Amino acid sequence: MKKTTLAVLGCGNMAQAILKALCKKETCRALRAQKISLQITVSDPDENKTTQLDAPVDKTTDNAAAIRSAQYVLLAVKPQSAPDMLRTLDLRDKTVISIMAGTSLSALQQLTAAQKIVRVMPNLNARVCKSYNAYAHIGLAQNELRFVHALLSSFGSAAMVEESQLDEITGLTGSSPAFVFMMLKALIDKGIECGFTDTEAQNMAIATVLGSATLLQATSQPDLTALIDSVCSKGGTTIEGVRYLQAQQFEDTVKTAVEKAILRAKELSETK
Repeated sequence: MKKTTLAVLGCGNMAQAILKALCKKETCRALRAQKISLQITVSDPDENKTTQLDAPVDKTTDNAAAIRSAQYVLLAVKPQSAPDMLRTLDLRDKTVISIMAGTSLSALQQLTAAQKIVRVMPNLNARVCKSYNAYAHIGLAQNELRFVHALLSSFGSAAMVEESQLDEITGLTGSSPAFVFMMLKALIDKGIECGFTDTEAQNMAIATVLGSATLLQATSQPDLTALIDSVCSKGGTTIEGVRYLQAQQFEDTVKTAVEKAILRAKELSETK
C-alpha cells in the first residue's frame, strides 16, 4: 500500500470538518480499500486551533515544515490571507488542492507557481461525510486525479466539473447549507413557541427535513410541484401555509439568496 502525504494549511471550520471526516474509521477503511494510506499534517499559525483539533494528525504552526515532505497540499485559508502566506512557500513541485472560494485556477497558479492544481467547492456537511465536493483541475495525471477523487469522496460525493461552473456551485451547494439551517432554526423556534422542548422541536424539524429529502431522493423522476400538491388538501392546513409562502415569494427569495452568493463568488474571482 502506497503512503500518500497531505499537508493541510489552515485549521478553520472547513479544514477541521474535512480532517475529522478523513480520520473516521470508515473513511480510513474506504481509502485503504483503494490502497491509499494517508499521512496528514495540519498547520495553522494559531496553535490553539490545532491543539483543540481532535484528530490523529501531525500538527504544527510552521507551514514550510508541513509541506516539506507533502505530495499534496490542501489550502484551507481565507482568500485574503493567501497571498502573504503563499509567497513564503515553495509549492512548485506539489499538487495543490484549494477550497478557497472565488479563487480561480489561474489565480492559484500565479499564487503558488504549481503546475498541478485542483479547485474544490466543499461545504460544512463534510463534518458528517455528506459534503457535495465539485472540483476542477489543471495539470493532474490520471493517477493523481484518482487520488483526488477518492480523497473528496471520502467526506461526501465528488463531481468533476468545468471551472466555469464553480461560482454557481458555490452558491448552490457551498453556501446553501446555511439557508437550510435557517429554515430548520425557524421550524425549531416555532416548535418551542408552541410549547415543545428544545429537543422535541429539534427532533421534529430534523425528521421532517431528512424525511422530505429522502422521499425526493427515492422518487423516480420526481416532480416537486406534484410532491408539494400531494401534501396539500383542498381547504386543509398545508395549503394555508403554502399560499402564505407563495405570497411572500418564498421560492424567489431562496433563489435570490443563492444568486447573491454566486455574485459574491464572482466578485472574489475578479479581484484575484
